[in-house]
Amino acid sequence: RADRGAMRASSSASSSAAADAAADAASRARRGGGGGDATHGWDDGSRLAVAPGLDVTTVGFRAMARSLTSHARLWTEMAHHDAVERYKSNTMMRFEGGRVTAQLGGSDPSGLARATAVLVDDYGYDEVNLNCGCPSDRVCGKADDDKTFGAALMLDGGARAAECARRMAEACDVGKQVTVKHRLGVRFDKTMTKSEDTDSYDYVVDFVESVREAAGVEHFIVHARSAVLGGLNPCANRRVPPLRYDEVYALCDEFPKCGFTLNGGVTSLEQARELLDRNDGALRGVMMGRAFYKHSCLLADIDRIIFDDDGGGAPRPTRADVVKKFGEFCDGALAAMPPMDHKERKKHCRRYFKVIDGLTFGTRTGGKIFRRAGDEMFDTFFGPDDDEPFSKRLWDCTQAVVDAETWNEELKNINPDGENTYKTSAKRRGSHRDSDSDSDDGNGVDGITDAVRNTTL
Repeated sequence: RADRGAMRASSSASSSAAADAAADAASRARRGGGGGDATHGWDDGSRLAVAPGLDVTTVGFRAMARSLTSHARLWTEMAHHDAVERYKSNTMMRFEGGRVTAQLGGSDPSGLARATAVLVDDYGYDEVNLNCGCPSDRVCGKADDDKTFGAALMLDGGARAAECARRMAEACDVGKQVTVKHRLGVRFDKTMTKSEDTDSYDYVVDFVESVREAAGVEHFIVHARSAVLGGLNPCANRRVPPLRYDEVYALCDEFPKCGFTLNGGVTSLEQARELLDRNDGALRGVMMGRAFYKHSCLLADIDRIIFDDDGGGAPRPTRADVVKKFGEFCDGALAAMPPMDHKERKKHCRRYFKVIDGLTFGTRTGGKIFRRAGDEMFDTFFGPDDDEPFSKRLWDCTQAVVDAETWNEELKNINPDGENTYKTSAKRRGSHRDSDSDSDDGNGVDGITDAVRNTTL
């Protein structure tokens, strides 16, 4: 079968200038001239989405992220429909405001429909996503084919995914939507040298068409790589298959009534903005994940760079503001939980502390020193007789270890690579310190224990 991309290019080359101008005008009318934001008819925050991450985009992370961006669409971790249906998935609890997408995994249409109803009716999500892109053996390599999901849902040309999405859409109220996140194809050859029918532009076009026709899905989030099933772990699946951005843009032209969000390989907000502006604003949105997981302060620039909202000139948040607001969230979340002993409380607090790990990326403090300060805090406190709110412990610990300039600096124009990332290990730095860095202000590795103890007792 001839490649659709080649056919479309050939057709475009032979068309008249008038026809090209008419097509461009129609495209601009549909898209409003760019990027898929509220001004151009896509008022759902998808212009910039924070990608779902297992054990990362938890309830706590989403609360922290929302304190830094009011416009971006946040995503939950993926949860299996069984866990959601039985109210066993803590990650679906809602504390943050704004637009949030709940991502479901699974391949049972009835179970997915029931879970969708729970998410929409009981938790209040406005968008539910079906995961058709995860390449992990844990979801794609199950012995029972009926229980495989993730990228395996692309193997039959989209028939199973289409039925799942159709049942999910039927369970949604008016004004809610079902979306599908998928790859550009699936393959089994990890050397990327063999041609496979399931990893081609034609194949992904058929997949999108099947899902769109059966379920009425109008928004597809495309990881711009193929998924290698077997032989590559999820990490390698993000590196070995090459990025194919052009095919995502081709899908925008192939399906002019649908919106496509590009995911994969986007490492900065400037790159995201460039992708949104490319091809007359063809994309509905761009999705980023790992850049935000590593360097949380980047979230503070989303509204300004992507949504052209500078906050009306109001002061930008500082790290101190983020920690204060996050601590208040943690106190409220802990109070809403069933009664627990000090060990269980300590476990939850450790998870919350992990959320703000990325606030010190690229600073003088750095992640390693910050995490060690947290370990010292948990070793010193959180016993059976400790009744101090977690917010106070968190505030005292972070204020002790982060220097005042960094602590109170407005988060704006954040460098994706960090402003002051050390090139050598802490151990090596300790033996080559100069007079300026050898201080006792709580920022050195050796001073952490005393700093944490002195400010929290």
